[in-house]
Amino acid sequence: MPAIDKDDNEPPPEPLNADTSEFFFPGSQASVLLIHGLTGTPYEMRHLGERLSAAGLRCLGVRLAGHGQSPQVLGATNHHNWYQSVVQGCERLRGFGDPIVVVGQSAGAVLAARLAIEQRAAVSAVALLAPAFLLPRWQRLALYFIGQAGPWASRIYLHSAGADIHDGAARQIHPSMELMPLGAALSLSQLAAQVRPRLSRLVQPVLLIHSRNDHVCPFAQNVDLVMGSVGTRNKRLVVLGESYHVVSVDTERERVALELIDFVRRIAAQTHLSLAAVGS
Repeated sequence: MPAIDKDDNEPPPEPLNADTSEFFFPGSQASVLLIHGLTGTPYEMRHLGERLSAAGLRCLGVRLAGHGQSPQVLGATNHHNWYQSVVQGCERLRGFGDPIVVVGQSAGAVLAARLAIEQRAAVSAVALLAPAFLLPRWQRLALYFIGQAGPWASRIYLHSAGADIHDGAARQIHPSMELMPLGAALSLSQLAAQVRPRLSRLVQPVLLIHSRNDHVCPFAQNVDLVMGSVGTRNKRLVVLGESYHVVSVDTERERVALELIDFVRRIAAQTHLSLAAVGS
């Protein structure tokens, strides 16, 4: 493994036109919490946030702890820190009083599921984009055995192949971390292992969007797990045929945005109708 200069904590340079900061767009009727994936930034959710905002919906794109900086900073965090970023974002949106729909991509989808399970009253619905509940089997086995080796694993950094995006132009400008802290991958694996057996407690409406060509989180395994395990009958699967893993910015990003807009609007309408019925 390549040696890393431990004094180099500067964030990686951003590609042209890539804004990796958190974002908030005002709106009404519903609040949407957008959660990016492991080694990602709010940039990968910004297009969806802009489209949801244009539809009149309030949006907050959080940046998970340790992300958007150096590999060393990310390596010093774990899924507990990432989850706290999500909880803080949810608490910020609760103040508006509208139903909250949580949208997570990849590792962000696993965090979204945990939030919905643990903060049931606060979360009205969940959209899971290419969820990382199950990695390819060989990766899961490798991470398991490496995880038994002790704390030395946290000092290892792996070269990243870049974002799994079919659209060449989108891939070129997508902010990517060249080195992946092995400890971060281990922590994601631990998080997924904790959330998978609890999916039956996810009782809110679920929208699952996944591509058959996902090279990071296998389509069949993750789709079968989610659709067969979540504890709600109000679940819908949208299958993509051209995109790769980062569906929020890839070839079919407009379809993803439209599906999300329709989903959030329906949740908002149902929630407000229910409230009106209670008040009448």
